[in-house]
Amino acid sequence: MNTVIYYYSATGNSLYAARFIEERLPDAELRSIPEEMAAERLEVQADRIGFVFPLHYLSLPLQVEEFIERLSLKESPYIFAVATCGVPYWGRPFLDMDEILARKGRHLHGMWFLRLVSNYLPLRDTAAEWRINIRAWFAYRKLQNIVRSIENKEHHATWQLLRDMCRRYHEEWRDRQRSIDENFSCDTEKCTSCGLCERICPTRNIVRPEGHPVWQHRCVECLGCLHCCPAEAIDYGGVTKGRRRYRHKEIKVADLLHDFSNA
Repeated sequence: MNTVIYYYSATGNSLYAARFIEERLPDAELRSIPEEMAAERLEVQADRIGFVFPLHYLSLPLQVEEFIERLSLKESPYIFAVATCGVPYWGRPFLDMDEILARKGRHLHGMWFLRLVSNYLPLRDTAAEWRINIRAWFAYRKLQNIVRSIENKEHHATWQLLRDMCRRYHEEWRDRQRSIDENFSCDTEKCTSCGLCERICPTRNIVRPEGHPVWQHRCVECLGCLHCCPAEAIDYGGVTKGRRRYRHKEIKVADLLHDFSNA
């Protein structure tokens, strides 16, 4: 019984969760959503198909939504989704995902919020280390239960609170997409022109004509460029200055970089 797990991750939380599941299921395979999206035709055939992604403005990341819209699902697999987040149950990612799947004659069978650490630095500073460790402890145990449910193809629902408010909030964010990256800036004196920001961007929104990042108005606000910069040269407005960058401790920056060489 084979499993394909699609993941979307900027600072490692979702990649950690996806790897955890993949390593404990027989004949499982991980696939990066941004890299898969470069294909002209998207289709998959598997007994189980999973999606692991962060919560973006209380629903699906824009690229995850587009990917599911384009993906052709063969036969009738068991479909599951895990949304990593800082605050669980607020949002509607699984409702919105199920609406897309319903148009394909499919539905979600298992859905879970997994609380780790929010990477949304413009809102608040990264959590203290003790809080990160506590959440990691609880997440590990919840993931064990999630794996058992997936292995047995169990149906699992979850709360999704304030659905109407969350829809409006998400749609307002979507309407601002082309102006999102106007908030980013690079301190060229700090920047070492290492190129990590360009390689971590899931939409290829960053170019470096003179070595420093220049954003091209296709930002999905994953914040990968901000968090991965080793010199902390990238900021979001003035609010992120001095705030601690975050990456899941079991994930390396190299694991989060994208390879679009075959695109």
